[in-house]
Amino acid sequence: MKIMTRLGVAAAIALGSASLSLTVMAADYPEKPVKIIVPFGAGDALDASARVIAEQMSAELGVPFPVQNIPGAGGGKGTAEAAKAAGDGYTLLMGSTGAMTARPQISNSGYKTDDFVALAQLVEAPIGVAVKADSPFNSVADIVAAAKAAPGKIKYATPGPGASQHINMEIFAKEQGIKLTHIGGKGGRGAVTKALSGEVDFVFVGASNYSALAKGGKLKVIALGSPERVSYFPDVPTFREQGFAHDFAVWFGLVTNKGAPADVVAKLRGAIAKAATSDKTLKMYATQNLSPAFLDGDAFQQRIDGDAADYGVVLKEIGLIK
Repeated sequence: MKIMTRLGVAAAIALGSASLSLTVMAADYPEKPVKIIVPFGAGDALDASARVIAEQMSAELGVPFPVQNIPGAGGGKGTAEAAKAAGDGYTLLMGSTGAMTARPQISNSGYKTDDFVALAQLVEAPIGVAVKADSPFNSVADIVAAAKAAPGKIKYATPGPGASQHINMEIFAKEQGIKLTHIGGKGGRGAVTKALSGEVDFVFVGASNYSALAKGGKLKVIALGSPERVSYFPDVPTFREQGFAHDFAVWFGLVTNKGAPADVVAKLRGAIAKAATSDKTLKMYATQNLSPAFLDGDAFQQRIDGDAADYGVVLKEIGLIK
């Protein structure tokens, strides 16, 4: 009995020490740099968003928030790398729709959607169709007609296989009864480069990736997936205006690894909320043609879980998963 009592006391002390340790750790957090992984290339709108948030979080929490770009696999490579990190709040990920919700379901990605806990949704970006300035395509209907005349010959680029842009265009193609050939771009800017070089016939990415090129006359934008026309492309019709009942947009937001202490998650959520809604951040969004779409951690978690479930249904319908 005495042995059991001593063991019980020892266990209680151990549990109390562990609880105290977690409390102290959360109170002292952060004690070292907090890395933000951006799973796309430097220079993307996603990268710019991460950097303006990182700068302000560093000022708020008193440690550096270095940004690391790990592009590839439509955001999957960087997301997989982030999933390997400890659940201590010292690694954040700028998550995106496809990489977070679709890719884990269609490939051996090395991570699952529920490996992460949501911190905050930051922005949404309408997806649009852009072609070279001298392209014969001037509307979505032109592309559909060409694809029907030559199945599989029309090529398009997105940030990568499994990206939400890829999946949404495949859904659209199936609905239209056409076959397109997809080529991954290793990020939005990479996809645009493939359109400029003539490697693909059109690019389907967020408008922020090609707005400067379009305004410079090197690309022409023939459709946007926004519900209505946007201020930065007032002359570009939406898919709906062209007779196609679709809206296409991607969301971006910050997450961290599951297992991070609740107090650490709460501290991160508070700092991100402050940075994400500052005048400095909102001005940056405007220059990148991004739409502010802040959601707090709980609301963002619900959206991630809901989108993952919805994608699972759609992916089965279009044959990307069994």
